[in-house]
This record gives sequence, C-alpha cells and structure tokens, in this order.
Amino acid sequence: MDRIIRGSNWYCGEINQRQRVDETTLPELTREMSTFVMGGGYFGIELPGEINPLKAEMSVNGVHESLKSRFGREPGDWTTLTYYESLLDVFPAGSTGDTTAAGAPKLTGRVVFLKGLLNGYTQGGVKGMKSSGATKLSWSSIVLYHDIFDGKTIHKFDVQNNTLIIDGVNYTAEHNRLIAA
Repeated sequence: MDRIIRGSNWYCGEINQRQRVDETTLPELTREMSTFVMGGGYFGIELPGEINPLKAEMSVNGVHESLKSRFGREPGDWTTLTYYESLLDVFPAGSTGDTTAAGAPKLTGRVVFLKGLLNGYTQGGVKGMKSSGATKLSWSSIVLYHDIFDGKTIHKFDVQNNTLIIDGVNYTAEHNRLIAA
C-alpha cells in the first residue's frame, strides 16, 4: 500500500482553509480527441489534440466572505489556490512485505498550485435553523496548473507563459525560444 493520503489542505491566496474544508476535487486532465482515418483505410484512430480547459471543485462548511468575494472577478484578477497532500508509503521501497523487514514507513508530499477564477458559488441550503449542505465552489478559467510530487514537477500547464512541462521535461522550451527571437 503506497500513496495513502494521510492529510490534505488548501489555501485560497494566503487564507488557510483547514477548518472549513469539506471536499476537494482537483482538475480532471483530459485532451481533445480527433478521429482520423487514413486515405484508403478501413480503421479510425483517435489522435490527441490540445489539453481541455481545467476545472476544480471544492466545498467548504459554512459561508465565508473571504471566499465568496472571489466570485465575479475578471480575467487578470486571478485567485491562486494551493493544495497539498501528505502521502504515506506503508511498505518502504524494496520491501517484500516480510514482517521482519527493516525500514520505517515513508512520508512524501504533493503540492498543486492553481490560478484561475471562482466562476461558480453555490451556498448549501438551510433546513430549520441548520445548514443542510456544504457551500460549493467551482473554479475554472484556470491559467496555471502546477503539480509537484516530492519536489519534482509532474505537470505544469501555464497558459500565460505558454509552458507545458510533463515529468520534468519542458515540451515548449524550443518553441518558446524560436518565437522569442
């Protein structure tokens, strides 16, 4: 068993959401797919195109003006979100599962930075004198997605700087160098 989430949290700008968090759903990573059939061929194949726009959803307990005030902002007045996870590897690397194997469980970390706009804000209902649901936040128009696992960049999608990094490899470096001339 590895990568068990032992704790997580997120910040909206500088504000810690630790005591408010209900649920967090990070963006789904998908690509636009185009069907291609070769001339004279009988078979189609889907070829990937650009990365689809990203969306993240979060829910918090209660109504907080520091979050609600992020709704309605325009592009350029971005909100930065920082999400982190503490991950536990129960069996150390090289472990055979033997109970006499030496080695302590290993903790690793993951941090995800998002920059976008709060384009959906749904307050939970109220039944009687109590809230009947969490407040739902929908983040979209995301211009930065930076996923770092144990200090290594796994993905970085930076719309403003036209940067695409996957597993530490900058796929846009040469392109950006050529158009900067």
